[in-house]
Amino acid sequence: MATITPKRLSALLFVLLALILLPAFLYTGYEISRLNVSEEELTSVYGRQLDAVLFSVNQYAWDITGGWVNILSSSTAPSVVSGFGSAPRSTSPRTDRNLPDVLAHQPSIRLAAIIDTQLAFRRTMYRAQDDSIPMIIAQLRDSLSVHRETLSRLLRYQATGYRKSEPLLLRRNGAPAILALLAPIADADDENVFSLLCIDSDVFVATVLSEKLKEIAGSEFILTCSESTTGRVITTTAPVDKVSHVYQRRSLWLFPDFIIGIRLRGKTVQELARERFVSTGLLFAAVDLLLVLGVWFVYRNLKRELQLAEMKTDFVSNVSHELKTPLALIRMYAETLEMGRIADPEKQHEYHSIIVQETERLTRLINNILTFSRIESGKKTYTKIRTDLNAVVSDVMGVYRYHLEQKGFTTAVDLREGLPLLEADEEAVAEAILNLLDNAMKYSPDIKDIAVRTSCDERSVWIEVEDHGMGIALPQQKKIFEKFYRVSEGLVHTAKGSGLGLALVEHIMHAHGGHIDLRSVPGEGSRFRLVFPLSSNNEGPSHGTHSRH
Repeated sequence: MATITPKRLSALLFVLLALILLPAFLYTGYEISRLNVSEEELTSVYGRQLDAVLFSVNQYAWDITGGWVNILSSSTAPSVVSGFGSAPRSTSPRTDRNLPDVLAHQPSIRLAAIIDTQLAFRRTMYRAQDDSIPMIIAQLRDSLSVHRETLSRLLRYQATGYRKSEPLLLRRNGAPAILALLAPIADADDENVFSLLCIDSDVFVATVLSEKLKEIAGSEFILTCSESTTGRVITTTAPVDKVSHVYQRRSLWLFPDFIIGIRLRGKTVQELARERFVSTGLLFAAVDLLLVLGVWFVYRNLKRELQLAEMKTDFVSNVSHELKTPLALIRMYAETLEMGRIADPEKQHEYHSIIVQETERLTRLINNILTFSRIESGKKTYTKIRTDLNAVVSDVMGVYRYHLEQKGFTTAVDLREGLPLLEADEEAVAEAILNLLDNAMKYSPDIKDIAVRTSCDERSVWIEVEDHGMGIALPQQKKIFEKFYRVSEGLVHTAKGSGLGLALVEHIMHAHGGHIDLRSVPGEGSRFRLVFPLSSNNEGPSHGTHSRH
């Protein structure tokens, strides 16, 4: 791992993106485009099927009304010949309320009549209770006078052997439109006469067309017929919330003011396709997201391993330096004493003290490395006994005092009286304090004052080590407890160390159920507080002292 550089890591990330994410995104895009094409094809097929159903409805309406016109023409042709063949033609209609039996049972038929090319009503048939017939006849005359060419065209068709019906729509204010169907009567003596059938659009849809809609709809479709302007539903084969929920709509050929709508029962093909598109899109998005997270996880771990490898390299370099310095001093002073160059007993004592001091320094460094090794392998154990923290602090300061004085540090020790005893590993707690003192010495180049305190409250007991050194920036305060981590900014980076001290302190505190509180301001110093929780096993107070060294 040590051979991986940031440049190679970036190249590896690019390869991961190219080999994994790019094909995945391309495949996702291809599948979504294919899904769109498939949905468009399904929608097209579905639309053609619905068109066929709507065509069938329109054709049925045309066939029914055309059949009625044929019945009217065939049933009235003899009367035309015998009743009016030689009589003078009149412009006033003759009333005959007897409709043919077949047509009499059709409530949508408002009026049946025989007219000629001069718009003379030769015979009219309607229901006696219908008082609006005179108004309808007047409106028919006005409309036919405008469409005289229609009558001539129908006669020309008949001359060629093609008999055709022609619709005329009579719109009335506030009332349903009336459909007037014109057709020449082929068997009449007078070839210029026409049958005229007037059909009420609302009643036709509600009585005749509704039954056909139910038959066509069956159990698969929902068919509705509604007004195009108001959206009023005339008939429907099943309840629908809104006319807009009908998928496909077509105007009725004979009744353009009405619209036939159709949709599948339940969900439409479009709704099903939309759900399929959404679910498939979410699935692909989830897969792509997992791939992105996977690549990010691999990259993050590789980056972390690279950083760890760099930290280990720095660790080896720093430890080597830490070992060389005391060894060089020990060797130098030992050789000086061995060669007998120092005759002054006080000087000799000083040299012996320096050798012991550097030996202790080596011992602490080696102990840190061994402790860290046991922690990493899971073999580190703690022997907890009833411990007086004041006594532990006093012992540590007694051993470390000379070393602090040699470095020019002044220490203030303030031990709170009456501290409760704790279940703790004395050696581990002492090691934590020594690491904090060593850390304070390294990062206090100018103001060489260190304060050590103990105190407590109802829930915990703590030890504080405070200095007035460089301080630690806020972004770095959480990272300094990571193994091998050393601040790489400012003057802090110039101080040598293994990067294990604070990681060991944190591990010791966690093993005791405690934690570390850090307050630090760059340029003003740092205060580390080792907080031990109190439990029911804590017994008796300890006696503290106040001293200054």
